[in-house]
Parts: sequence; C-alpha cells; structure tokens
Amino acid sequence: MALSIGRDLANGLSHHIIPEELLSTLRQEVCALENRRKELSARLQETTTSLAEVQSLLTRKTAQAHTVQNLLAPVSRLPDEILLAIFDEAVRSQEQGQVRRVEIAISCTSHHWRQVAVNAPRLWDSFSIRAEVPVAVLQIYLSRSANIPLTIEFRERETAWPSADKRSMAHLGRALDVVSPSVPRWRRVIVLHRSYPYFTHLFRELRHVAPLKMLQSISMRSPGVCGPCPLLLGDSAPALESLEVEDMPLPPPVTQTFDAARYSVAGLTTLRLRLRGMGVGISHAATEPFAFRALIGSAPMLSTLEIYGQPINFGQERVNEEDILPLEIPRLRTLVLHPATQCPRDLRHFISVIKAPTLRHFELVYPDNAPPGQNVSDLLFDPFPLARFPCVETVRLHNAVRADTSPAFMSAFPVASRIKLGGLDAGSLFEDLTSNSMHGSWASSHVQHLTIISPLHNTLLQVHEWLLSATSQAHQLPIITLEGPIRAIDCPEFLTQFSKLASCTEVRLRGVDLLQLG
Repeated sequence: MALSIGRDLANGLSHHIIPEELLSTLRQEVCALENRRKELSARLQETTTSLAEVQSLLTRKTAQAHTVQNLLAPVSRLPDEILLAIFDEAVRSQEQGQVRRVEIAISCTSHHWRQVAVNAPRLWDSFSIRAEVPVAVLQIYLSRSANIPLTIEFRERETAWPSADKRSMAHLGRALDVVSPSVPRWRRVIVLHRSYPYFTHLFRELRHVAPLKMLQSISMRSPGVCGPCPLLLGDSAPALESLEVEDMPLPPPVTQTFDAARYSVAGLTTLRLRLRGMGVGISHAATEPFAFRALIGSAPMLSTLEIYGQPINFGQERVNEEDILPLEIPRLRTLVLHPATQCPRDLRHFISVIKAPTLRHFELVYPDNAPPGQNVSDLLFDPFPLARFPCVETVRLHNAVRADTSPAFMSAFPVASRIKLGGLDAGSLFEDLTSNSMHGSWASSHVQHLTIISPLHNTLLQVHEWLLSATSQAHQLPIITLEGPIRAIDCPEFLTQFSKLASCTEVRLRGVDLLQLG
C-alpha cells in the first residue's frame, strides 16, 4: 500500500496535482505506525522487566542451591568453633611474609566462612608492610583484629624495582601513617630488608611514636647491610623480652648514630644471634666482642642465648686471653650453639670465658659432615673434674662426641635428665658405656628421656645391652625416642631392634614410619 501511495504521490506531483485525500491517507499511516511502535515498546519494556525479574530470581535460587549443596558437604556440619580452629591452623602454618594470605582467601570462599573469619580477630593479628600490600589492606587488618596484640612485619619487595630505596621509604611513610595508631598493640616486630637506610629510618620513626608498651620481640635480618642493627633506646620498649639479629652486627655501646647509649634491653630474656655463610665478605656482619659484652651487661635478666654460625668476632680477645674477664651471665638457663662449621673460629674461646652457674639446657650441634666437630669437652670443666655447667638437665649433642671424648662428655653433665644425641654421638657414648663398667651407672639414675637421631644398627644393639645392664642393677629406665630419618642400610634390622628396646622400656618414634620400613 505504501508503494502504491508512493507511486500515486510521484504521479500526482509529476502532473502538479496534490489531492487532499492522499495527505489524509499518509497521516493515518503515520498514526498507525506510531501506535505500533508504542505497542512494541511497551511489550519490550514488559519483556525487559520480566527478564530482570527472572534473572534476579535465578541468582537467588542459584545461591540457595549452592547453600543447600554446601550444607550437604561434611565440612558444613562442623561447629563454628571447629571451623575456626581449622582456619587458625591454616593461617599459622602459612609461610611468613606471604603476599597471598590464607585469611583473605578464606574470607572470600563463602558467606558462612566469611562471617566466621571476619569475626575472629586472631586470624588478623599479623600482617606485612611491603610494597605489594596496598595500604587499604592494612586498614582491613587493623579493623578486623579489634584490640588484640599484633605482629608487624616490615619486608622488602620480592622482586627488584627501579629506585627501590626511595619507593620503599615512600610506601613505608604511608603505611606508618595508617598503622601508627595501633602502636600500643604491637607485640612483635619483624624487619627483613636489604636497605640499611630503610632500617635506620624505620627505627628512627618508631622512637618518635608512642612508647611500644606491649612490644616483647624484635627480629631483624638484612643480608649485605653495612652498618650495625638499630635498637630502640631508653624506655621505648620497656616490655622487650626477645631480640633476634641475623646477618647484622650489634651496635657498639656508644655511637653517634643513636640518641643515647642505654638500650631498651633491661628486661631482655632471649638473645638470638645468627650469621649465615662463612665466605669472604661476611666479616662486616660479625659483632665485636665489646659490643656483645655491652649488650649482655645491659640485660641482667637474660636467660636464653642462642648463637648460630659465628656472629661474634672474638679475634682480639683470643690474642690476649690472659687479660680477658669472664663473661658473666648469672641468670642464663639455656645455651644453644650451632657453629655451622666443623672448625669454628671462636667457639673454644667463648666456652672458656662464659660463666653461667644456673644453666639448665646445653646444646651443641655441628653440621652432619665427617669428621665430628671441634672438640670442646675439656672446656666443660672448670677445672677438671668440676663441671663448668653442673646444673644442666637437658643436653643436645650432634656430631660433637668422639670415641676418645665420650667419657668427658658423660662427666660434664652429671645430673642431665633429658638427652638428645645424633646417631654418631650415641654410638660413641654407648660404645664406651657398654665396654667400660665403671661408667655403667651413668644416666641410669638421672636420665628420664633419651632421644637418638638417625640411630645406627650397632647403636641400637649397644642401647639394648645398656638397658639390660641397667635393669639388672634395678635402675629406672628412661623413655627412649628414636627419631628419623633411618638410613636405608639400617632399615631391615630396625624393626627387630625396635622390638627389643620396646620389651625393656617405653619407646617412641618420631619421623619414622614402621609400615614403610616393613
């Protein structure tokens, strides 16, 4: 029809005739098309509205279906307390400083899990300040941790980036602005960074904020640092109990770097020093003896001292040993020595000068290399036959005992009740015990727990013989723990020897799978 009208219109116009009925017809057609358009638009709007309603309903029903499906899963039947315990274990076992945090993943898994996680402050009591972590995330942790004590970790970026020092410091400034109100809640501070300016800037800022009244522990590590570790001064951290320093020297007692010479270590109970590597270039990270002695003298409550590697350079003291004063640590109860080499430079000197009359735990661990580590058995007396550490109750020796030094080690700890030995150490000790009757009573009357790591076949035979001898003398037998790994060559006979020992006393296994051995 529209085509015919168009032809009529063209013909009419060509003859210069414009009939009125043609205009009326066109208007009627326009009106009809407009009504049709409105009708279709109304139907489209109705369909769109219906589609939105169906989509909304579908979303709700899908969520309900997922909820019902989740309810059928065994984990959904766990009480919230058990679920929270699982979350807590997952959070505590994740790698320290990990960028992708377990607690964040848990809170994004489901509505129920989110409610449990978000309302558990202890899942949010530890976070890292590093370039990869936005400041907004720090605010989330501060909010969700409520008012409980916090562990704050300052860590460098995982990958190198241009102008790292400047950008790290800029991010540190923004982060400190956010977290500074929480300073009274800080319980532990960990700083792992290669930049020495970062270290000094951080501790300078911490000295200017409110006192860290709850701070109990500081851990610092900075491989390659060219200066001493910074320490809080005066009363900045009155509750500080633990200090761990790795690959950094302790500061001297008086230096222009700090505002005062008195460190905030009066209440320090634990000092852990660690120096990794033995190569050239690490001497700058070793602490001078006068700095170490100054710190020890400033910490009268020190009860635990752990030394890994060779973090203290006693070179000058070794030269003038006759003029060296004893290192008095009157409250020391735990001494841990892991030289990380068979021939440590200063171990003998250190043991010769230390005075710890209340020591209860002594640990000397050499690497698993052969031969055994440096002999220090003669220094465990002051003088012979008086034991240097007569009150030690717990002893751990690893690759430290030789056949010719086992009698000295046995005499050096006369009242030890808990003993942990490496396989070779146990072999030397028990070979001497079973072959020399005058030492047969050693440990029988005192030892309550005996642990042997990677025991050799012959060692287990000797331990069994020793147990039989002790039984015949009516001595109380210790609980024995055999700790793996077990050498492949010893596996075939291990079950037999284990059964023999178990027939005499209680025997526990750690890191040993009897099914695999069988």
